[in-house]
Amino acid sequence: MRLREELFLLGYDNAGRPAVHADSLDIGVAGARLIELVLAGRVGVAAGRLSAVEAPATGDAEADGLLSAIARSPQPPPLAGALSQLRTGAIDAVRAELLAEGVLTKTVQRRLGLVPVTRYPADEAVVRTITVRLWYAAHGRSQPDEPTAALCGLVHAVLLHEHVFTTMPMAGLEPRLRDIRAQLAPPVREIVDGVGTLVSSAAFAIYR
Repeated sequence: MRLREELFLLGYDNAGRPAVHADSLDIGVAGARLIELVLAGRVGVAAGRLSAVEAPATGDAEADGLLSAIARSPQPPPLAGALSQLRTGAIDAVRAELLAEGVLTKTVQRRLGLVPVTRYPADEAVVRTITVRLWYAAHGRSQPDEPTAALCGLVHAVLLHEHVFTTMPMAGLEPRLRDIRAQLAPPVREIVDGVGTLVSSAAFAIYR
């Protein structure tokens, strides 16, 4: 399962209701897309700017389009700008992927018997597998691999950790997640930190 899909699934409760503001999850999913390309060796990040690594096409039209846009840019594109662009429609795109894979189910209920409400409950076994992996990483029971560490970082950056780690005291959780973020590879850490900055800016704009 792709990083962006795992973050999406963690961002909703069992009834398919969002656990954080949709803007935060959009930004996190955008960051996850970039991290996927970094971990695949297709994108570099340094000093807040992106670069594409020359290699054959991935076969994923969306990824190849993004890589082509980065490579054609006259100057290395800024990370913040890329996140801002990629966040548009990010949740809807991942939801469509998960529906096609059968991990999500679309349900329509009527509130008070009148107003239709659409929910997307997830396969609980899939979510449980992801959550257990993060639990072991957050408790220091195992050394997280790169994708798991990146997911921990994104969960922290979009402020999902209180929802995901419901049984772990916050006093011990915060320093552990910050430690995991600090040990991320520099390009991944830059993206996670960029996500956190944009999430904070979005939250400030909402309540301003």
